[in-house]
Amino acid sequence: MQLLTPNEWMTKAASEIPDDQSAVLFMRHCERYTDPPDGDYSKLLLTPNGIKMANDVGTSINRKIRLLRSSPIERCKQTIREVIKFIPPEFAPTKDTEIKTSKDFFELLGNPSPKESGGVGWFEYFHYLQEHDVESAQGISLEAETKHILDAIFAETLDSREAASYTDDSSTTAPLDLICSHDCHVIVLASALFDHKTDMSLTSKWCQFAEGLLFYGTRRNFTAFWRGQKKTFVDYL
Repeated sequence: MQLLTPNEWMTKAASEIPDDQSAVLFMRHCERYTDPPDGDYSKLLLTPNGIKMANDVGTSINRKIRLLRSSPIERCKQTIREVIKFIPPEFAPTKDTEIKTSKDFFELLGNPSPKESGGVGWFEYFHYLQEHDVESAQGISLEAETKHILDAIFAETLDSREAASYTDDSSTTAPLDLICSHDCHVIVLASALFDHKTDMSLTSKWCQFAEGLLFYGTRRNFTAFWRGQKKTFVDYL
């Protein structure tokens, strides 16, 4: 599979996905504006550079898009719309393919809001999850957050054995499902599946714009990629 994002490791990972395996790209939205005047980050949209990021991703895709799924937040839907604008016609989703939104790709089980409003604190929450400090995370475990997200990802994605019905006679390449979510969801998955550790600030250890995980397989038996690592999971959570 071919894929171009600002995160070079994803290009290499995509090339390792077998043609006959249905794939999922679970990505953070592209670059957004910062610091909303009213403090409401949910309203922030993509910058011009973020739009170009999404367009470049679309240009590179060489698998038929089957499903489009997203957080209900507008910048995530905007990312998907900008991606599919530039997908080559033979790989573009059909005209009646809608972007399906789900709160599962926006909300977490836990509360990483500021401490003054009763939450755990943004970076603190993910640190506690990574350290398996359930008490400090207000009763939420990394495993619970991870299962919640994985169940949502694989709720409608294809078993690779069914992929043939979605390819024409001239192609043996299985389809690609595109899901756009948020940095926190990517970090939860990277922490659980690859023991990724963040810190208490916004550094390169945090999820970057347009970065995410790639999957192939099924909920029961899937392979995942993250920052140069590849792992297969059987009956995980």
